[in-house]
Amino acid sequence: MRMRVILSICFIVMITVGQSAAIDRSILRWIRNKPAIKSISIEGNNFFSDSDIRKRMYSRVRTIWGSIKGDRRTKIQSETYGRDTLEIKYLYLTNGFLGIQIEENFNVIMPDSSARVMVKIDEGHRYKYGKKTIKGNFENRFQNRFEQIVTKLQELKPINLFDVRQASFDIKTVLANEGYPYAEVNFTIDTSQVNVVTPIQFVVESDSLVHYGEITIQGINRYPAYTASRELKINRGNVYRRHEIVESQRRIYESGYFSTLQLKQSNQVTDRLNPDFILRVRERKPTYITVKTGAGQSEYADLSWSFSAGVGKRNLFGSRRIDLLFNLVYGVGKKNRIIEHDYRLRYTEPWFLGIRMPLSLAFTYEPKVQHPVQDFRVEQWAASISTLKRFSLHTRASWGLEYQSVDISGVPDELKEEVRLQTEGLSIRRRIYLNMIRDSRDNIFVPRFGSKREIAIDYFGGFLGGDDSFIRIETSWSWYHPVWPGWISASRIKGGWVDPYGETELVPSGDRLFLGGANTVRGFTENTLVPMQKDSLPGAGFTIVVNQEFRWKTIQIFNPIPFLGDLFRNLPLWQSIFIDVGNGFRSIDKFQFSELVVAYGTGVQIQSPAGPIRLDYAHHIKTSTIEAGDHWHFTILYAF
Repeated sequence: MRMRVILSICFIVMITVGQSAAIDRSILRWIRNKPAIKSISIEGNNFFSDSDIRKRMYSRVRTIWGSIKGDRRTKIQSETYGRDTLEIKYLYLTNGFLGIQIEENFNVIMPDSSARVMVKIDEGHRYKYGKKTIKGNFENRFQNRFEQIVTKLQELKPINLFDVRQASFDIKTVLANEGYPYAEVNFTIDTSQVNVVTPIQFVVESDSLVHYGEITIQGINRYPAYTASRELKINRGNVYRRHEIVESQRRIYESGYFSTLQLKQSNQVTDRLNPDFILRVRERKPTYITVKTGAGQSEYADLSWSFSAGVGKRNLFGSRRIDLLFNLVYGVGKKNRIIEHDYRLRYTEPWFLGIRMPLSLAFTYEPKVQHPVQDFRVEQWAASISTLKRFSLHTRASWGLEYQSVDISGVPDELKEEVRLQTEGLSIRRRIYLNMIRDSRDNIFVPRFGSKREIAIDYFGGFLGGDDSFIRIETSWSWYHPVWPGWISASRIKGGWVDPYGETELVPSGDRLFLGGANTVRGFTENTLVPMQKDSLPGAGFTIVVNQEFRWKTIQIFNPIPFLGDLFRNLPLWQSIFIDVGNGFRSIDKFQFSELVVAYGTGVQIQSPAGPIRLDYAHHIKTSTIEAGDHWHFTILYAF
């Protein structure tokens, strides 16, 4: 007998709902009181141990520790019945047991009406991947791509039905992206005999090649129609490709003209091989005023409070934009003071020369404020031209040309005369910059998978002219992955290098590199881990930082407390341990491993909608030049 296996979560849920409907009404009334789970009984399991199955189950035996944590899984909940079954079935179905059968019941334990969870398992036979074949009606050019997909199902490995279903979906995705959206892909697993090794056959029916029909745009009144049409990757007569539809939606939303959108196939299908599409959009207001405030991160303070306001127009000369922006950032800590203050007028051409690469012209004025790290005051204005290019969903780059006029005053008298003369006064700087970012993190606040790589290159002076000539490069690479259930490993390598050239002998103070603080090497106040000389300005020419952090959801100690527990169920507590290694050096040739500072510590975080609010404690170890010490850091967002 050959059995066709079409696995779907919906099917399993339907079974679960059917089972729950069969529970005795008195048991349902008892469950509504959320009785504590006193014991869990498991029968019929041979391949997996009781411990392995209990780890998978949603239910947990009630303990004093569980009571303190306020773990809802230690009581019978409305979702308990069926959730255990799903978890155990997933364990078996991913390990080759295709005929797994599970029965779960609850018993009342007197006199306290606590609960005993009883699970009976019929494991059935275990199957492994055998020969995989692909047949059906499709173009020969797809054969190699299909084979590459199914080769991931390694022979003699236990059959994982979810992986088989994913392979089927991946084959269908290939066809949908090549003009065959009506393709059907099914698979059969031969279980006619109790064999260890079982062949799998994929049956592919590609159907007919499909092209785009008419594309109708609805909802545009305030902007030119091309603000939406130029973002579309789909055009009448082109071959249907599903990924182009998804990409079109992303591009239209990123354009900034629309608050909501919907791109879908027309309900009135006159030609299934040339389907029409309708794009419905809701426009944003052309003229706007924005006011924002809130806590955030800063490279100059553990915690900062920012206030920004702006007024702008999105439909200047058609679809061009103009903005007038104000920004003020106040550093919170031992040195409470303004660390950023600027006004900016910006004009943006969204599609420069018909290319989806916005070009911006900006004029910025920064009133005189004290330098965030050093003891002098800085006033500057700048004019810049810049552009941004997205190369893929995860990769983008920006580059531009900037003219700066910087006026520095209040330089300390104790500095060397030549240093003070080179620092104080008015200087003109011209630079070219390039920033590249590849960000594949699954979540920007609490990433569990993926990585982020950045590099920023600044070229000052040289053939551009100006009073200062130097090169500055900063780069970082962070990556994330689970190490065991509930624990996330976060790692980062970060470095910087700045060096003068030509007639310039001293890198300007504001462009040097600084370390120390909540986001680099913890255990120090912000920007204090740098080479220091009595008669010269602080700052490094070369920096290196290595961070390793482990993060996990910690004990929810507030859950049992009325009202407060409800709040923290929506704002769960996390915890972390970390080690930071790094230091700054005058130049790259001054680098010494023995001078690297090691700091370690722990922290707690509240996962708010705006990102983790964290409190870290760090202790740094003594080196030949730095005494041991510690520091508390209170800020928002993870260090990386």
